[in-house]
Amino acid sequence: MRFKLLIVFMFVALFASASLAQNLDREQFMDAHWQMKSLYWQKLQERQAETVAGDILDQSDYDVKWWLLDIDVTDIENEIITGTVTMTSEAVVDGVDEIQYDFDRTMNVDDVRMGGQSVSYTHSGDLITITLDREYNTGEEFTTEVDYHGHPPGSGFGSFTWETHQGNPIISTLSEPEGAREWWPCKDQPRDKADSADVYITIPDDLVGTSNGALVDVVDNGNGTKTYMWHSSYPITTYLISLAISNYVEFTDWYVTVQGDSMPIVNYVYPEHLDEAVEDLGITAEAIEIFVPLFGEYPFLEEKYGHSIFHWGGAMEHQCNTSYGAGLIRGNHWYDYIVAHELAHQWFGDMISPESWPEIWMNEGFASYSEALWTEALQGQNAYFNYMRYNNGVTEPSGPIYDPDPLFDGNTVYNKGSWVLHMLRGVMGDEPFFEGIYDYATHPDFMHKVTTTRQFQHLMEGYYGAPLDWFFDQWIWGMNRPHYEYSWMKEDIGNGQYEIFLHVDQTQGAPAPEVFTMPIKIYPRVDGEDTVITVWNNSRTADYRFVVNGDPSTLRFDRNQWILRNVRGVDYQLNIVTTELPNAMPGDYYEDEIEARGGTAPYTFELEDGDLPDGMQLSSDGIISGTPTVEGTYPIIVKVTDSDSPENIDTQNYDFVVGEPSGFDDDNAVPSNFALIGNYPNPFNNSTIIKIRLADAGNVSLDVFNIMGQKVANLYNGYLESGSHEFAWNASEVTSGIYFYKLTGGADSDVKKMTLLK
Repeated sequence: MRFKLLIVFMFVALFASASLAQNLDREQFMDAHWQMKSLYWQKLQERQAETVAGDILDQSDYDVKWWLLDIDVTDIENEIITGTVTMTSEAVVDGVDEIQYDFDRTMNVDDVRMGGQSVSYTHSGDLITITLDREYNTGEEFTTEVDYHGHPPGSGFGSFTWETHQGNPIISTLSEPEGAREWWPCKDQPRDKADSADVYITIPDDLVGTSNGALVDVVDNGNGTKTYMWHSSYPITTYLISLAISNYVEFTDWYVTVQGDSMPIVNYVYPEHLDEAVEDLGITAEAIEIFVPLFGEYPFLEEKYGHSIFHWGGAMEHQCNTSYGAGLIRGNHWYDYIVAHELAHQWFGDMISPESWPEIWMNEGFASYSEALWTEALQGQNAYFNYMRYNNGVTEPSGPIYDPDPLFDGNTVYNKGSWVLHMLRGVMGDEPFFEGIYDYATHPDFMHKVTTTRQFQHLMEGYYGAPLDWFFDQWIWGMNRPHYEYSWMKEDIGNGQYEIFLHVDQTQGAPAPEVFTMPIKIYPRVDGEDTVITVWNNSRTADYRFVVNGDPSTLRFDRNQWILRNVRGVDYQLNIVTTELPNAMPGDYYEDEIEARGGTAPYTFELEDGDLPDGMQLSSDGIISGTPTVEGTYPIIVKVTDSDSPENIDTQNYDFVVGEPSGFDDDNAVPSNFALIGNYPNPFNNSTIIKIRLADAGNVSLDVFNIMGQKVANLYNGYLESGSHEFAWNASEVTSGIYFYKLTGGADSDVKKMTLLK
């Protein structure tokens, strides 16, 4: 569902006319719109709280298989509907003898039948409780019929509304999230999809009635009325069942698959704006062609897609039959992005529906992000980045996205939801991201079913090659965004190469997480060209160093805004740039240097806290050396001071380890005569350096494996002298993900993990 800059009928008290609404800026419209949605959701929750929890649980005893909604909408003058709802369901537990439907307390139930015979029922609050004709056990099906009539209250976004255009009636529904109960007895929750559904609409014969699925028949009843019979052969959830009635004129475009099959795009529009509608809605076939390679074939190909114009100021993605606001028809493609948004919902929201309403971002975030993908396909990647920055821009506070308050918050659910997918694309890289999205939208475990955020996360982890809880936890369940301050300096190391030292601080305050974990793309510019280097940032303060070929003139931080963040560049200060120390071995002499940059050299180092193991010391010039004898982990804090001012300091925490590095498991203990020191940088982009140390000479091999255990590279196999050795791995031919490098000597080996980010 997407709304921008147009008045809706609930806002009459706020704004005088629809023409005024077209002059409102986006924030004014959205503020009023989300306030209305929030008030409706609050009202609905208050009503649900009045119902006994144990009664609601009875709805889990049965699984809906088929709905037939036979509704008479001929008493337009008095705004009264009459209908019969037939439901076939299957018991999912033994001993089901009573069920509940949701049905608004202001509506009237006339009779409930099974097998043509009336059965007992009560209509209390917003629940119909039906006593079945017998007990039904697991797997048994039963069918009920409910006759009813009344004036639907039409709360929420207009669950059932009676309006006019140029003196002609326009009657329509919009049941999201739980307004279906206001106009027909149903199981009003998204998790239980009917396998199929029929909607029969009886109306005056000078009107047209539209609904979901395919039009099976139009019956002339011979009394001045007609009945439009619509059938949905695909699973459909309650809130997506709809009707729209007016003096429509119809025009049809066609979508043609790559196999040459044709599907109608049927549009029901007001006669007074037919030409403008043909122009505006004419982009639909092209938009389908853009989304199909990304998401798989249009999911309701055997039926249709199309639009029914209704009075509201936005649009709603009713399955196969989007309800599209009359004010959006202008004939100048002003609202093309809404056409794309509602179309994307046919995959995300309609085919794959949320398991519960707290998952609403899985609908709206995906559809909003699809607007950007549609823009990218038409105008290129720069337009895509601009769309994310401006059209899908996020203000603070934002989040959490899961179970947001209010439920339909535009800033969080729509815009930040779309940014979650944008950032996930940046984390994973284009190829695995789009392969994962395609699999999600075409996987039998998700197609025409319901889903949760965690299910989507686990599927994408298979394409990322590693867990993604760190990403989803902070962006879906967390608040706001990281605030980065960064600084950098360069150092000529000879042979035309420069070493870059980058310092990054996270400065955001509560309620944002203290630390956001994200890969950050850094762009040093050398000879007019940007080089991309990805660093892994998972601490409040972090230092990085990397070598480039040539003299970098500038360095840009997250140039394309793959992260929803605030960022500020500052001057480089005194920083300890050695972030890790290699393990020491008991009884072996150890020596390594702790380095600093910035400020004024020479530097003075000292232990600020903690103790090194016996036999080791830290010199004032940063050399840590000695021969430890006892295995263990020794937490220490090292402080550095420059020669200009004793107040110019930096500190670094280390866990200094004496002992053998761990491998995959206890069975792969590291031999005493060699060890993997690590790789640098890690995570890395395309290439990394792996460092090993041999206490004595021997034959070794160094191999790289993917997460499936398949060998992807052999970096060395042969004899090496004792001492330290470095090997480069160029990973340009493999995809992003987790890899392991394994050093083997005889029957012994050592394994470490590294992360490739492209």
